[in-house]
Amino acid sequence: MSQAKFVAGIYTPARYLYAFKDNLTDADREMQSTCTAFILSKTEIITNAHCVAGAPYAFVVAGTKVASDENQKIKIKVEKENIAWHPYYSHLIVGAFDIAKLTLKTPLEFSDTVGSIKLVDKDYKLNNSSEVVTVYGYGVLNRPMILRRCDANYISDVERAITFNPVQTLYFTTGEATNDGKIITHGDSGGPIVSKTNGKIVGIAVGINGTTGGRGMFLPIALFLDFIHDPKSVKPLPPSLTFNEAKFIADIVVPGKFLTAFEDSYANADEDDQMLFNAIILSETEILTCAHNVLGAPYVYVIVNKLSSNATELKVTKDQIEIHEKYSLSGFAFDVAKITLKERLEFNENVGSIDLVDKNYKLNDPSEIVSVYGDMTLDGTARTRRFDTKYLDGAICKSKLGAAFDANNLMCYTLDESMGTPSTFGGPMISKKNNKLVGMTIFRFPDEPVIFQPIAPLLDWIRKPRVRRNQRRRI
Repeated sequence: MSQAKFVAGIYTPARYLYAFKDNLTDADREMQSTCTAFILSKTEIITNAHCVAGAPYAFVVAGTKVASDENQKIKIKVEKENIAWHPYYSHLIVGAFDIAKLTLKTPLEFSDTVGSIKLVDKDYKLNNSSEVVTVYGYGVLNRPMILRRCDANYISDVERAITFNPVQTLYFTTGEATNDGKIITHGDSGGPIVSKTNGKIVGIAVGINGTTGGRGMFLPIALFLDFIHDPKSVKPLPPSLTFNEAKFIADIVVPGKFLTAFEDSYANADEDDQMLFNAIILSETEILTCAHNVLGAPYVYVIVNKLSSNATELKVTKDQIEIHEKYSLSGFAFDVAKITLKERLEFNENVGSIDLVDKNYKLNDPSEIVSVYGDMTLDGTARTRRFDTKYLDGAICKSKLGAAFDANNLMCYTLDESMGTPSTFGGPMISKKNNKLVGMTIFRFPDEPVIFQPIAPLLDWIRKPRVRRNQRRRI
């Protein structure tokens, strides 16, 4: 234990845990869930949220090589009010913000077998795949639950992080364990990932991923230092909007197999494999969304008043969809489409439009606050939310996003990951100053600002009458 004196064990009654209670049999309800943790100080213990979320209490054991021993010398009960898990944690999304902090009322007594470990700094980057990390845990490979460690390399998995949007970048351990068993297994959850280079915590184990050959998953600890030092410092979730607050937002439901922008990803999809995007209600007959949301689709469904039980769903065919003539799949500028409805929407207190800014309106005040609306999955389900942010001018966006960014026609806004990220695009950006539509969310790259299309330069195109092909005449 002198080699791993910073490792602790966590016991909680499984029947209370959000992550397990729905899947327990009657025989399992008295089962104790066991996880690993690490000691940050005499009163601070860090583990996974899924190990404690929902539990009325937890037991922390320390200074022990065998966590399953009933006669622990150090076994401290922690009540619910002293257990804080990340406010964005959801048991519905694997790995999402899966971290918790337990505060001990009775401080630990440090000794040769009980001690703490330091964390890396906030700016620490896991960017060297040849670096070796050591994984510690009380995994249940066998009984009794004996503390193990093994060395491994890691890899970043950016694509999987996007899939679990908006989960911070997950990392996976690679290679073979240096002793018996797998790198990470059940019971190792919450265990520390320690750099062999600097001897500090660089990650926290969150589970196993079957699609990567059973590799262990962990989150970089540097992303959670604010929460660890003060759980209350994490900003509250953006509010889930009421019917009236979201009345100018529509959804676009599209069969993915037809979308030109996603044809490689959906090559083997069928028509039931649908994608969901946001859109903006401009009038009783006009809907605005991104071009890439609808390009190639023979039909889409427009859904309004989606937050109520009286949602309206309208089928729109290709001839009702107009793509901006300057839009190209090779870039992001002019990524806008207008849908003209044949059946007029019935406006009421839950369905309405948003006013547009004037043609000469300029987004040139970096202190201006804009409200971003969109579907976000912070708490495990896609809810329509809004958050306030500031925007950056085109030159700054260009410096951050590189050659793919058209600074003449696009802008971007700053993003606080903790406040959430729109998971669907085509949602409105509304000025807090005049309560009018100033932009539309287009796209984002991982760990980069979000690209948006300013509305003012598009007003002529948006307002021009819809001309059907069979109505065109030569002069």
